[in-house]
Formats: sequence, C-alpha cells, structure tokens
Amino acid sequence: MRLLNILLLATLLFLVPVPVKAETQAVVASGTNIAKITVSVDDTSATFGTNLDPSGTDSNSIDTVLDYQGSSGNQGSYYMWSVSGVAVAVKSNKVWNGTLSATENGGTATSMTVLSGVLKYSEGVEPNSYINCGLSTSFTTAPASWKASVAKGKYTYIHYYCLRVDWDDDPGTFSSTVTYTVTQV
Repeated sequence: MRLLNILLLATLLFLVPVPVKAETQAVVASGTNIAKITVSVDDTSATFGTNLDPSGTDSNSIDTVLDYQGSSGNQGSYYMWSVSGVAVAVKSNKVWNGTLSATENGGTATSMTVLSGVLKYSEGVEPNSYINCGLSTSFTTAPASWKASVAKGKYTYIHYYCLRVDWDDDPGTFSSTVTYTVTQV
C-alpha cells in the first residue's frame, strides 16, 4: 500500500502544473537599402589598327578586327572591332535611363567625323557586311537616348563598333571616346 501511495503521489506531481517563469527578448532588425546603379564596359580600348585603308587591308590590331568592302561609289571598308562585341553591363535597383555619346574625332583625318557617321554601333546583332555596318546606329557627340525606363535588375548588352574608311575619307588618325551614362529615374 505504501508503494501504491508513493506511485500515486508521483503521478499527481506530474499532473499538477508547476509554474514556469518565462522571459521574452526582442531583436529589432533595421537597415536602409540605398539607390545604387553601376555601368561597366568589359574592354575600354577599341584599337582598330594603324594600317586601315579603303581597300580593306587586314588590320594589324592585336584585337580581332574584320573588314567589309563596299561595292558602289566611294565606298571603301567598314572595319568592325571585336568579333565578340563589347559587353556593357548595367546594374540598378531602380528604373533607369541610359545615354550614349562619342567625342568628335580628335585625330588628323579631318573628314572622318562622328557627325558624318564614320563611327557606328550595333546592339546585339553582329554586322556582317558593309551595308549592315552602314545601317548600324551612328554615334552622336551629344548624349543620345540609348535605353529608357529599364526595369531594375542586372543587364548586359553587346555592342559591335564599326569604323568607316571610304575612298573619299582623308588619310590620318581617328580618335574618339565613347561614353555610356546611366541614371536612375
């Protein structure tokens, strides 16, 4: 009987709620996500070569440069720089706009001007002829809209540059700086 009383008492002890002391602690997590936008170009030196001519001589550039011959009038060659294209990467956590411009030729070939359309680019599609290079987008010396109201995120655009060397272009050097500008809206 004594054993039964002890077991009964032990069972009752498990059934009787024992007050438990509790404590609560909170952590406040906070931070500020700031607006961020970046633009980068994977190759910043478009060296077409130093031996270009309207007959389409193979370029002596260390980069891959193709030449496409024209077939009418004073058409000579369009040299296309970098077969793989120029990768322009934009990262933004807000909607953004982009502009593109090129400085006027600072070289000695006075008729080879940005404003005359001597330097062009094609986005995403590699030009494969004189005609296709000619149909590409001409650079302008004033910032021109390149992208508008692009959603936030990460984007990469491939640009192919074409430089015209026609029979009526003055001999000499061509030098221009292409500028990509991106701005959050």
